[in-house]
Formats: sequence, structure tokens, C-alpha cells
Amino acid sequence: MTELSFAELTSQIQTHFADGTFSEGLSLASQYVTIYPTEFPLINYWRICFAAKMNETATAYKFLKTTLESGSWYSEFILRQSPSLKELQGEEEFERLLEISLKMQAADPTNQVPMVVLRAESACGPESDGCPTILFLHSNQDTAHSNIPHWQSLADQGWLVALPQSRNALWADSYVWINFESSAKEVVEHYARLIQEYSVDTERLLLAGFSKGAEVALGMALSGQIDVQGFILIGPGGPFMDDLTQWEPFIKQAKDEGLRGVILIGLGDVTIPQDNIRTLVKTLNENGIACDLKTFPDLGHVYPDKEVFEHFLQEALKYIQG
Repeated sequence: MTELSFAELTSQIQTHFADGTFSEGLSLASQYVTIYPTEFPLINYWRICFAAKMNETATAYKFLKTTLESGSWYSEFILRQSPSLKELQGEEEFERLLEISLKMQAADPTNQVPMVVLRAESACGPESDGCPTILFLHSNQDTAHSNIPHWQSLADQGWLVALPQSRNALWADSYVWINFESSAKEVVEHYARLIQEYSVDTERLLLAGFSKGAEVALGMALSGQIDVQGFILIGPGGPFMDDLTQWEPFIKQAKDEGLRGVILIGLGDVTIPQDNIRTLVKTLNENGIACDLKTFPDLGHVYPDKEVFEHFLQEALKYIQG
């Protein structure tokens, strides 16, 4: 068997769902359970859905039990809203397993931290001078906590780094920004809490994000839902990036307002529309929104190495601050 990358596997799984080749899809997913152990909840979710589509409910429940026994859980959102699981709703065994999953979610420490805040010791408190601040939005199917190592260096340098976590969970360690409107509302609420509990220098306030979080961050910066100096985006992706016409009202609103930003993309990242991103950068600059694009050869949909990323952050801050 020629081993597929996870992106290739995901694409083939989606094709099996679309084509109705459920048995083949289940077989393919099952081959990769041990190959990608960190993606176990997602792969097992595919297996649950394929089995349910084939009316093999006992097999679907077996896969669901396996996930719960591994210590992972699924949210009510994904178990209730998945079209593949429609016929299982209300069945005694499904409801029993769902209840177990929800109890596990409620007890998960990661689920109980709506926002991670990084700062230098004793800095940025309510009585302190305002700290330069970055609001960072994680990518989809990620957590705020997993991004701490990449942003800790800025906190050590005196920045207040706030990492809100979306309230929308798919499964353990997988939180997502559903759409721009609801995500922006949620981030505004997080920011309101932040300025109540910490001292923020609103003249040096930035929005940042990775992947879908980057798309939300850019939308919020352009629309002024939080008044920021600039933005830092890493591998931005999502529906707005796929359809650049959706940015038109946002760009019109931010035109010539002095907003500045930097976008980082890896040239090996096949998950984002790189040509669209280049076009967007050109359009932003043409409308008085200074934007610098930094490209990294061979980099995929991940952070650069630690030293490289920290250097990038310093250069990005210099660019944004003029």
C-alpha cells in the first residue's frame, strides 16, 4: 500500500462519502487508524459515519465506544448534527453513548479554559501600565493551549498574549470557528473580559490567527469589530479566502485607515489557496492597507521552526509598527 498523506486521505474519504462508496471508504479509513494515531478521533468518526450509512449500527456503536474508551469524546454538536448519524438519533444505545461522551467533555480540562493568557510575571495587571497585546485565534480542529509554545516568546518580551478558544467543539482537542459572524461575536466577548482583567495598551493591539482563525482575525481587523493596529496571519484559509469577493465590503470599510499586517504562507501548503492570498495582498495594498507577504519554501500547513518563527514575529511587529 502506498501510504497517503493525511490531506490525501481526507480528500479520498470525502470522495467516498460523495460517491456513496461507503464500504470502500470504511476499509480505507480503517487502514489508517494506526498510521495517524493523533487523528484517531477524526478517523474513527469517519468509520462511525460510514458504518451508519451502511445501516451497520452495531459496528457504528463499536467504533464510538472505542473512541470513548481511548479517553476521547465527541461533542453533542457533531453527534446530533452529522447527516450520517440522523437515523441513530433517539436509539437507546446512541443516547447512552452520547451521555457518556458529554460527561467526558464536561470533565475535560481543555474544555474548561475559554481563554489562555500569557504574560511576563506580574506584568499587565489591572494596576499596571498597559501592555502591547495580541489576540491570537487558533486554527480549526485545534486548541488554544497547543499554540502556547509558539507565542510564549512575545509574552516573555512584555506582550500580553490572549488565546481565546472557540466554544464550538467537535471532539477532544478539536475546537472550530463555525462562521465569521458567530466567531467574531465570541472573540469580542473574550476581548471584553480581557480588558476587564488586564491592562491593555489599545494603541498597540493586534489580531493574529492560524488558518480559519487567521481568516476570522483578518475579517475582524478590517471591519473594526475590535480596533487594532494590525494583524499577523499564518496560512489563512476558509470560505472568504476561497471567494475573494466576500472581502470587498471589509476592504471598503478599512480603506486608508492605516491598518497594517503581515501574512505568512508555506509554499508547500496545499490546504490554502495561495494564488488567492497573493491577489488579496495586492488588493489590500492598493486600498491603503499595508500588507507584507512572507513565504517559506517547503513549509506546509504548520508553524516554521521555533527560531525561524520568532524571527518572523519580530520582523512582523517592526513592519506593523512602521
